[in-house]
Amino acid sequence: MNMDTPQLSFIVGEERRLSAIISRAEIEPLLRSLVKAGPVWAAVVDEDDLPLARQGVDAPLQGYRQIRHDLIVEAEARGALVMAFDPQLCPGADSLALLVRDALQLTVTNNLKRMLTTEMHTTVVQESYDQLMETNRQLLESEGRYRELALELERKVEERTVELQKVYSRMLQQEKLAAVGSLAAGMAHEINNPNGFVRSNLETFGRYFQKMMDMVQYYQLLIASNTPLPRLQQDTEKKRRELKLDFVIADTRDLLEQSITGSDRITRIVADLKSFSHVDESGISDTDLNAELERTLSVLAPQIAADTVIVRNLQPLPLVGCNPGLMSQAFFNIIQNALLSRETGLELQVASRIEGDEIVIEINDNGCGIPADNLSRLFEPFFTTREVGSGTGMGLTVAREIIGSAGGAIEIVSAGQSGTTATIRLPLAAGKR
Repeated sequence: MNMDTPQLSFIVGEERRLSAIISRAEIEPLLRSLVKAGPVWAAVVDEDDLPLARQGVDAPLQGYRQIRHDLIVEAEARGALVMAFDPQLCPGADSLALLVRDALQLTVTNNLKRMLTTEMHTTVVQESYDQLMETNRQLLESEGRYRELALELERKVEERTVELQKVYSRMLQQEKLAAVGSLAAGMAHEINNPNGFVRSNLETFGRYFQKMMDMVQYYQLLIASNTPLPRLQQDTEKKRRELKLDFVIADTRDLLEQSITGSDRITRIVADLKSFSHVDESGISDTDLNAELERTLSVLAPQIAADTVIVRNLQPLPLVGCNPGLMSQAFFNIIQNALLSRETGLELQVASRIEGDEIVIEINDNGCGIPADNLSRLFEPFFTTREVGSGTGMGLTVAREIIGSAGGAIEIVSAGQSGTTATIRLPLAAGKR
């Protein structure tokens, strides 16, 4: 072999630092996505535990769980993805971290392969034919190895994706349970009010009944004593005035009427709740969307401030084939957000109409509006601007999923402080029955 021939400076399996294979620009987008999903901080460190990139708070908070996943280069750990999170607020963090780790690992592997190919190409153009053939053989072997590794990584990513979907499904269920809890609290308050005065009326009626029994017993005592009729009339009239029976009789009639009204109100509340939940129905059925909107407003009544003005403009619609219980859930999440947009002076407009080949439902409020920076994130899982513990950030995510499963779409626009409009569109041809 000619000693003047340039030699390959890169050898398959040569040790390289992680910082030489993957850049901060490639790492940071993945870390930002991970932190947005729940963890309080995340970082990628090299083999000396020096950070290549990090996102989130400056230091892990006390009580937060930390996890670490190695990044492999040539079968050796050359760095790691580390993060901290609250297991209660982010139960799916383990799966999210594994998915991000797999994405980083795939990037590292592809970058390393590209570096190998580039360096080999630069050198082999100067080699003899024999050297080029040998290099080509080595490259094919290396390519085969990396192809196997890429296939294995893809398989792992698919597995992690399935696990993440399961976690996501559990979060959707938790959002539904949270909505049920909020609804139950409001309904309990609404039922307790009439139930309270019905009970109070019954207690009062019990005292009135005792007065009536006292009067009957007194009358029977006079009769048994052979009291002369004039004296009987005089004593019973005196006792009647003493027990205030005229007032008792008049008030008893009012008590019974109020109790019947309260009982009817409880019956109506329970009927509205049952209709809203569609507990006796399952699957797809012919649905009157206007009726579902009215039921949703009825069950949300406990959360509606006294000075709220609700404007209805519901035009006749054809029946739509959908899951009515889920559609009510979507309406509930959207309208509940509107109710929280302003503490006083809220005006809520609920409209429905047919527009071309679509059914259009609009829910508009004059609330505080949504900042432009947040509009693009409204449907992100776990995104919320409310205080910790006041919302899961899944309400609009669930609503979009339900509407999308019915073949429709939802769009939310906001003009600064001028309020927000949510527009739901469902295909008329697919839904008409």
